[in-house]
Amino acid sequence: MTEENRVAMVTGASRGLGEVIARVLAERGHDLVIGARDETALNRVREQLAERGRHVVAIAGDVTDASVRRRWIDAARELGGLDILVNNASELGAIGPLMTFDVQRFGRVFPVNTGAPIALIQLAVPLLAARRGLIVNITSDAAHGAYAGWGPYGASKAALELLTRTLAGELLSHGVSAVLVDPGDMRTRMHQEAFPGEDISDRPLPDVTAPFWRWLFDQDREAIRAQRFVAQQQDAPWHQPA
Repeated sequence: MTEENRVAMVTGASRGLGEVIARVLAERGHDLVIGARDETALNRVREQLAERGRHVVAIAGDVTDASVRRRWIDAARELGGLDILVNNASELGAIGPLMTFDVQRFGRVFPVNTGAPIALIQLAVPLLAARRGLIVNITSDAAHGAYAGWGPYGASKAALELLTRTLAGELLSHGVSAVLVDPGDMRTRMHQEAFPGEDISDRPLPDVTAPFWRWLFDQDREAIRAQRFVAQQQDAPWHQPA
């Protein structure tokens, strides 16, 4: 690969929002490293993106697995570097009152939603710094809403928001920017899991966020550092106070 090629990494890219983000990046000429647990679905996305003429490396695995994270970073290095890292993989966890929540399940929700993104960022920063790159961490309105039944998930995203804003300051000297994006309610498998048996056909498909992603990836990275965005608006500005 030449030094001029642009490379992006998207976790949770086998369907839904992650697939949309990866597609937008491919349309914009990025080579890609995509990851998710479902190998069959991930390879389907890889094949579709490769048809656009991009180099796409698909590595299936759990984001909490340190060896998988290293493989993703190694793949980006083989492609020539890393310009954009999108931490999209998330774990919903059990929806229900905190008084009946199995506290042991914190051991999955926080590692996926909070720990793994930071661990991946730690590995990625040397590559991102070489290209004054951008980190995008996917959050949720549950991080602020204190919605009944959503406590563990919301808490994990609230922690991610604080860590992201902290990182944005700490990485200033590295030339790496970090932002938060709340994609809003969408018709995805994870959202259906939050409302089992309910009809969520009134929610938009993840494609509704595509205009936002096209806008975001055009922005000056220093100008958007530490900002929080909402993706489901018809037009800019998408910025929302953190």
